[in-house]
Amino acid sequence: MIRKKWLCLFLAFLFAAVLLPAHAEEDDWLCLLCGSETAGAVCSFCGGPKDAWSCQECGTRNLSGTCRSCGKAVDDSLLEQSACGDLLRAWPAVRYLADLGRGDALLRLARYYENGLMVPQDREQAMACVREAAGNGYAPALLELGKIYDRGEWVEQDEYTAMEYFTKAAEGGIPEALWYIGTFYEEGFVVRRNPETAMSYYLRAAEGGDADSWMSLAACYAQGNGTEKDPAEALICYQLAAERGSALACDYLGYLYMMGESVPRDAAKGIEYYLEAARLGNARSMMALGYAYLAGQGVDPDPQEAARWYEQAVLAGRTDALEILNRLN
Repeated sequence: MIRKKWLCLFLAFLFAAVLLPAHAEEDDWLCLLCGSETAGAVCSFCGGPKDAWSCQECGTRNLSGTCRSCGKAVDDSLLEQSACGDLLRAWPAVRYLADLGRGDALLRLARYYENGLMVPQDREQAMACVREAAGNGYAPALLELGKIYDRGEWVEQDEYTAMEYFTKAAEGGIPEALWYIGTFYEEGFVVRRNPETAMSYYLRAAEGGDADSWMSLAACYAQGNGTEKDPAEALICYQLAAERGSALACDYLGYLYMMGESVPRDAAKGIEYYLEAARLGNARSMMALGYAYLAGQGVDPDPQEAARWYEQAVLAGRTDALEILNRLN
């Protein structure tokens, strides 16, 4: 009996020492090099070892928590990588940080599911990511939920629910949410129409850093909506919006100076505003620059430069520029 007891204990020890570690190696883990779920000591997709990561600063691969080349911490590197703008490169960091419940990473992960990038397209899962981020108190996710319900995207349109989320996002310090609330008051959605209240929200949003809210204020002054009509004050608001990076404002000011509306005609200044708007991604300004170089407005005629701007407009979504581009070519 004693020998049998010791034999059982020995076999149990052997199982714990040999079999259990082998089973532990098969636990799934997330590869920080390619973003795949894998098991074992190395990633079955890219061959990278477990816990390996690539430094966003210098590109060095590491196994420790600090880059051996530049000293950057792994957490800092992953945060930068997730926001780098390269969807393929960002993917491992986005997935890892989303698993940790970070709101910014969950919002980025939602876009991957929305567009079917790196994962099968799944709008429900995208919505779940946004809801989780909002549930964690991430104010930009509250704003995103407001937009989703306002547009009726992924869900049935519900302006009342949108207003609730915009209000929560505004309480969380998001200036853009104040702008949305202002539009509800201006248009009379959900709440009684009140242009003066709308204007007060636009002003709070603008002072909080939302550049396009200066555009809404400019429109209020230009049209006398919620205030006395004041073209001079409208122009100041357009300029403030442009200075703060509003592509719409730069494009509109370009038009005003090119046409001489509300300001003395100054084609050269109009071109400057169009160039800034185009740099910010405004497709209409790209079209306007194409025409300016074609017709010699504010610049010397240059068909090649005109074609370049029409091509940029096409790439930015202006399909009407394609016909002009084909004629030029």
